[in-house]
Amino acid sequence: MSTPEENLEIALDDARESESREQAIDGLQTANECDMLAEIVRADGVESRYRELAMTKLGHPQCKATLETLHESGEIPDSLRDQAEELLGNTPDDSGAGP
Repeated sequence: MSTPEENLEIALDDARESESREQAIDGLQTANECDMLAEIVRADGVESRYRELAMTKLGHPQCKATLETLHESGEIPDSLRDQAEELLGNTPDDSGAGP
């Protein structure tokens, strides 16, 4: 099993196979590594499909604050900003777990 740091490195490495990169991004979501997913979204040199996948993985309650920051920052292209806005509208504020 890869560490979050290794998954980030794999996801950003354009010499890696697509499947490996996608699995690495999935691993970051599983580990709730919102900041690392956001790093992929912000990475200019990364293919748009990986940036979009990372953005999609931010669409859960644990990453909502990171998603809001990305949306408001102006650091990402309009297409990703639109995706962030849509995800924000569909992401609940909490996971629904009660005390």
